[in-house]
Amino acid sequence: MKTMGIFWLTNIIIILIEAALLATIIAFYVKTIIAVKSKFLLPIVLFSTLFLLQSILSVYYYYNFSHFVGASVSVPLILINSIGLASFIVLFVSLRQ
Repeated sequence: MKTMGIFWLTNIIIILIEAALLATIIAFYVKTIIAVKSKFLLPIVLFSTLFLLQSILSVYYYYNFSHFVGASVSVPLILINSIGLASFIVLFVSLRQ
């Protein structure tokens, strides 16, 4: 069994940051729903929750993949996950304004 490489660890860290941002975004929307007493934002909360679930599952699978799959998979995933993280950062920053 191989040990987890730096590339897989980088992917997992990116996904954990993504999950933290998503949890914050969900909390923001839930507070807004409670304050406004409107169900208009419920689909956005559901959508964000699904992304959070995807992030949690990704961490689990990336950890398992790290023992069997090498840099040929983990390096391209860093690019893909970084783009996803950038999009959540933009969403997070736009919510703070």
